[in-house]
Amino acid sequence: MKNRLCITHRFDGMALRVLFYITIIVALSGVACKSAKNSHAARSSPIVVSSDFDSGSIDTLWESRPNFLTGWPKHWKQKSSSDDQYYWFYFKLNNVVNKNITIKLDSLAGIYRGGPHLIYTKGTQPVYSYNQKNWERINDVRYDSKLHSLSFRNLFKQDSVWIAYAHPFSYGQGLALIDSIAGNQFLTIETLGTTLQGRNINLLTVTDTTVPDAEKKVVFITTLQHAGEYCGGYVVSGLLNFLLSDNNNAALARKTTVYKIIPMMNPDGIFHGITRFNGNYEDLNQEWDDDFTDTLHLPVEPEAACVKKWIRDWRSSGRNIDIGLDIHSQGQQGSMNLLHTPKGMLADFTPHLNTYWPVKYIPVEFSGSLNDCLAKEFHISSGTFEIPQSGINNEAYLTIDDYYNYGKGIALGITDYLTKLSKKSLAE
Repeated sequence: MKNRLCITHRFDGMALRVLFYITIIVALSGVACKSAKNSHAARSSPIVVSSDFDSGSIDTLWESRPNFLTGWPKHWKQKSSSDDQYYWFYFKLNNVVNKNITIKLDSLAGIYRGGPHLIYTKGTQPVYSYNQKNWERINDVRYDSKLHSLSFRNLFKQDSVWIAYAHPFSYGQGLALIDSIAGNQFLTIETLGTTLQGRNINLLTVTDTTVPDAEKKVVFITTLQHAGEYCGGYVVSGLLNFLLSDNNNAALARKTTVYKIIPMMNPDGIFHGITRFNGNYEDLNQEWDDDFTDTLHLPVEPEAACVKKWIRDWRSSGRNIDIGLDIHSQGQQGSMNLLHTPKGMLADFTPHLNTYWPVKYIPVEFSGSLNDCLAKEFHISSGTFEIPQSGINNEAYLTIDDYYNYGKGIALGITDYLTKLSKKSLAE
């Protein structure tokens, strides 16, 4: 009996252990099945595309097969011409965690100033972000020049991601920039006018008011005439943050120069994610008049009209503008920072810029542009920056920090240049 009890006891203990292990195995299997089910669900969940946000834009984009999206960017037709611009896209994807997504964009043939215009190239590298602040490049990109299609692929590590042609600078970012520096003792903000949709055209003045303005040079800088050329927003951000800083060179700039800066010439186009045009579907940089002898006429578009009126009023008050600079982007097909000027203006300015960042000087005129207007109607030394949204000389692609540094470099180059001119004037 004792032996039987012992055997039974041992058997019951073994049975319990077996039962325990079976229970564990079943439980783990359930977890694994649930995990596999969830993983499958994640993989099988359809990708959701949206662009209904500040600066967002895409025409059609759908999941034509699993993890493969097909569509095209939105084409914007200029109201007064045959021009058709399309390059800007900025959209959000949901349900993409751990998915290797391919996006193929077609219908990539546009028209610029009446002729064929292809903005995408084999060097085009879109950007993506999980928070709309930190952006990375998509490197797996293919461009088919015969079919005019752009394909790019990336594995995303979070469920939601924003994808754009290049680093966006939204209307909200422009307002946030102004809010962040408002109240600075060296800054004044005024509104020159409003767009058709009621957004302000702000003029920011940076200078040291303890020094009489009569002793200073005046520099006029604009950017974001063309929506989609967003690097200008970051360049001006870097310029403003430097000029308002405690840096000794910034203090010198404020004592010797009055900066007049318009950080967003085209807020409607920026907000709606329109490629190039304003909210009235016109190219602002063709609105400054071809006939610059007609000094009573103002441009039709309100953005250009209010700025031109301010220039006239400023000069009528006896003040001059010594340098005018308009900041643009040449997209991702370019590989150099360019400075375009009419009639050889500012050729001696370029070496001072090259001390801080590489710029190639190319004299050229664009009819109806702000650059031409400043030069021909107001006889102001003027130039247009064309900054690539790719890389310089096939090197690493430019980052937002690079654009910030370009803004600082513009201020330093201007100070060096104007100091040289002042010394030359005194010597003469």
